[in-house]
Amino acid sequence: MDVIEAIKERHSVRDFSSRPVPRETVMKIFEASLNSPSGGNGQPWEVYIAAGATLERIRAAYGERAKAPGGPPPGRPPQPAFIQERMARIRKERFELLGLDPNDPASGNVFAEWAARMFGAPTVAFICMDKELSSSLDMGLFIQTVCLAAKGYEVDTFIAGQLISQQDVLRKELGIPENLNFVTGIGLGYPNPEARINSYRAPRRALDEVVRYKD
Repeated sequence: MDVIEAIKERHSVRDFSSRPVPRETVMKIFEASLNSPSGGNGQPWEVYIAAGATLERIRAAYGERAKAPGGPPPGRPPQPAFIQERMARIRKERFELLGLDPNDPASGNVFAEWAARMFGAPTVAFICMDKELSSSLDMGLFIQTVCLAAKGYEVDTFIAGQLISQQDVLRKELGIPENLNFVTGIGLGYPNPEARINSYRAPRRALDEVVRYKD
C-alpha cells in the first residue's frame, strides 16, 4: 500500500475483532514510526504497549470502573460552535446507522460500553511524553505516522483519549513513571466484520473550503 492510499484508506475502527496482532507486526509498525519528524530531532515520544493478559487486566479494570457510581470520566472539553456542529452531525449519522435514536440518552450507552471495553482492541499503545515538554506538534506527527505505518501493515487503528482515562491503572500495569504525561491511546487490530459501525466514514471538508491557493 502506498502512502496516498494509506492516507485515504485509514479510518477509525470502533469495534475490533479478537484476532491478535502479531508482536512482530506491532514492532515493525513502531520501528517505522520512529522516522517521524520532530522539532530539533527531539523525538519526545515514549510508547507503552499492552496486549494479551496485561491488556485484559487493564480492560477488566476499565469495565469495573465504568459500572461504578458516576460512571466513566467526562469527555473532551467544550469545543467552538463550528466544531460542535460537525461533531453533532457525525454523532447523528452514527446513531442512525445503528438504528438508535440520537435524542435518547440511553442510546449513548452503546458507545459507552464500547469505550469501557476499550473498543475490543487486541493491542493498545499508550503514547506518553515527559511532563517538562509541550511538543504537541511532534506528538501529533508521531501518532499520525503510527496510524499510517499500521495501515501499511494492514492493521487498523483508533485514536482515543478514552483509552487513557484510568491512568493509575495504566501506570501500575505498565510501569509508566510519574515523570511522563499521557498524550493518547491508539488501539490496533482488525475490524469486527459484524460491527455495522465500522462501515461508517465521517464526511470530510471540501478542498476549496480548507485550502487557499494564490499565485
